[in-house]
Amino acid sequence: MAQERFEAMPHNIYEDGSSVDMIRLIKSIVNKLWAVLLAGVIFAAGGYIISESTYVREYTAETTLAFMVTEYVKVTDYSNIGEAETTIKEKKSFYTKSDVERYQYLLKSGTMVKKIKKELDSQGLSTTYSENFIRNTLSVSTVNDDLTGFFVIKVTSTDSGYCQRALQAILKEFPAYVQSFENTISIDTIMEPGTPYVSSSANSVTNAIYGFIIGAALVVLIVFFTVLVTDTVMDMDELKTSTGTKVLGSIPIIEKPTGLFMKKKVPSGALLITDEKKVTFSFVESFKAIRTKIENVYAERGYKTFVVTSTYEDEGKTTVSVNIACALAQKGKSVLLIDCDFRKPAVLRAVGVKSDTRYGLIPIIKGTSTYVDSVKFIKSLGIFVLPTGGVSLKSTEVLDADKVRNVLEQAKKEFDYIIIDSPPSHVVTDSLVIAPLTDGIIYCVRRDYAKTNEINRTLEEIRGAGIELIGTILTMSTGEENNRYYKKKGYYRRGSGRYGRYGYGKKKKGSYGGYGSYGGYGGYVGYGGYGYSSGYGYGSYGSYGGYGGYGGYGGYGYGGQGAVDSSKLIVEKDNVDKDKKQ
Repeated sequence: MAQERFEAMPHNIYEDGSSVDMIRLIKSIVNKLWAVLLAGVIFAAGGYIISESTYVREYTAETTLAFMVTEYVKVTDYSNIGEAETTIKEKKSFYTKSDVERYQYLLKSGTMVKKIKKELDSQGLSTTYSENFIRNTLSVSTVNDDLTGFFVIKVTSTDSGYCQRALQAILKEFPAYVQSFENTISIDTIMEPGTPYVSSSANSVTNAIYGFIIGAALVVLIVFFTVLVTDTVMDMDELKTSTGTKVLGSIPIIEKPTGLFMKKKVPSGALLITDEKKVTFSFVESFKAIRTKIENVYAERGYKTFVVTSTYEDEGKTTVSVNIACALAQKGKSVLLIDCDFRKPAVLRAVGVKSDTRYGLIPIIKGTSTYVDSVKFIKSLGIFVLPTGGVSLKSTEVLDADKVRNVLEQAKKEFDYIIIDSPPSHVVTDSLVIAPLTDGIIYCVRRDYAKTNEINRTLEEIRGAGIELIGTILTMSTGEENNRYYKKKGYYRRGSGRYGRYGYGKKKKGSYGGYGSYGGYGGYVGYGGYGYSSGYGYGSYGSYGGYGGYGGYGGYGYGGQGAVDSSKLIVEKDNVDKDKKQ
């Protein structure tokens, strides 16, 4: 049934990278608009500089000739009465265009070019021009179709003096040369050659425009192929569309611009909503929004125990787990945070507490410790923590579902919410062993990280195992989703951790980074006696009563009840504000 529900969901999976999501493509181009503009500007500047540096100025001298044909016709004069007088008169008319076109080939003929060269050589110039050079500088054409008998001659060269001299040589030799073929032709110079003019330009502006278009198009093409071959989740809309899941929220990435050219500086240490100096407003509010949805799930279905997992390592599941617990605690809820990542436990580091292998889930499973001894209260955060109690690369052999179930059953009686930080579901199967013992899974998806088909494959395994998916959370987002509401860009932290050395086979780039130095244990104080009073009675945080007898699990009584002892329950983090946000 779960499989059928999954298959019916609106997935958008790129199986072979053969299709392109146009919405995603447009978003990617918009996000890379700075690169598009930068490449365009660089190529435009390059085109302009190349045009200017390679430009050679050319000059043109030109003249227009009119070709006339002379005819002799008889003219009879009848003006004298009784006597007609006949005379022979000349009649000139323009040549037709087709007739004139015949003569344009004569200008570049070998004979004519020799005549031009001879005339130039006779001027005693220091430069001797070859016949090929002369021929290549000449051009001839007829005027537009509306005018007949007109002949335009142009001489083009980088030497303006040559242009003028060559054109003068043509006007001297060409008419006689043409008349040698047909003496009825007369050639008149309609436009005398003037000073040669510049006939070419560098086209620097045009080339700059072309360069901008080419540069911008190149970046767009790169983005296109990147989208074509990359199948990752980029925003909340894609997460919802590609997985068919309910999206609980988006956690922004935190980076602070600083220094020359606004380089990004990553905040050091763990990122907790309780530390306003390191995190942003949108970071805090994103977890408050997720908290509200979790509370709604509890109100609607009574769910209070959640496993937090991801596809791969370094997707921010531990940061999400700790901050969800803190957000719930700020509402006055009693929260137990359990670290079930035996290969790479990170919860204690996140909250700034040293690990103690004598106490934790592994010692409980092995029978060397008890639940009561292993649960610790982090006073500065207002949450209880059950650590792993060590590292085990063979977690599947250590993990005992029955003993974990007993721990959870006991914790359900005492806490409003239980958050479990588990290993990545696509790497190991630990979360699939733990999750059936809980109400459901909260799935973290890091922006532009895991492949969409890998995410969906893991979600399919989760659904196929009959485990309820509470929702997904987008981590390390660029802040766009948060900006829509908060009008303030936030960030999540980048890092460089690796899972490979802890026994996970598949490595991925980046992480949420280290959690800073371990905070020392604060003074260990014990439980107040287990009385029958309901709820958590918060008195002063001064001292905590010793562990009383098991009467019933009405709640932990906090007040000045007994002297401070050395029990293993309550741990205070160093250098943290003791006041808990409500």
